[in-house]
Amino acid sequence: MGNHTGYEMEELVPIVAELAQKYTSFESTSVTYERAEQFMEAVLYCIREAQRRDKGNMLLSSDKLSAYEVYREGYRLVEQNVKRTLRLYNEMMPEFCDYGNRCLYDTFIKVMPEFFKWYDIRFAPQEEILTLDYPVLKDLSESRGVDKVYEYLKCIHMEQRFLGRIKEETVREVLSEYENEYEDMVENLCEILFMYFLRRKSKHEAEVFLREHCEGDEELIQYMTCAAKRASVYQ
Repeated sequence: MGNHTGYEMEELVPIVAELAQKYTSFESTSVTYERAEQFMEAVLYCIREAQRRDKGNMLLSSDKLSAYEVYREGYRLVEQNVKRTLRLYNEMMPEFCDYGNRCLYDTFIKVMPEFFKWYDIRFAPQEEILTLDYPVLKDLSESRGVDKVYEYLKCIHMEQRFLGRIKEETVREVLSEYENEYEDMVENLCEILFMYFLRRKSKHEAEVFLREHCEGDEELIQYMTCAAKRASVYQ
């Protein structure tokens, strides 16, 4: 468990002890080693969140604010992130389409609400709780907690924008051609459709298609470029 926050352990331990007190309802500060380790990760997660958001400004540097002050700011930011993530999820819900794929449906409709129900900002903000089974086109292995869930939802949102520009009937036909029982597959639907439309196209033609189809949506273009690179279109 790395620190890398600029604060010494003796500054972090009192915050962990305070979490332990709250966890045991102030009846005891005695918790298991595993639980104490979890609390330390929670403290570090919040501090890093504050430092990440303050990157370049140095307002939260270790020589200006105490570890506890930065932790409290990070905790506040994590709370904001949860609200931002829930807001994005609610915005996506009305027009969300799974195209009959169970993995996408289960992940977005069944599993995602569990995150908002059980995510523990105070004692385990570094945990996502859920498994994000539907594969997206962006590597999120470096992200944790609500940051990871938010980035994951952004990926799904971009994919919905891409697929939403194609008739649902066409999407289902292409998926069925790719895999007869596509309803049960655990693959990225967006990538399958993208590769279908790029068949026998050159790198230049692929770029033209992408810009026309995405209608100037630069975020979406960058995201779909990942799919093109994975398929060696841009190699």
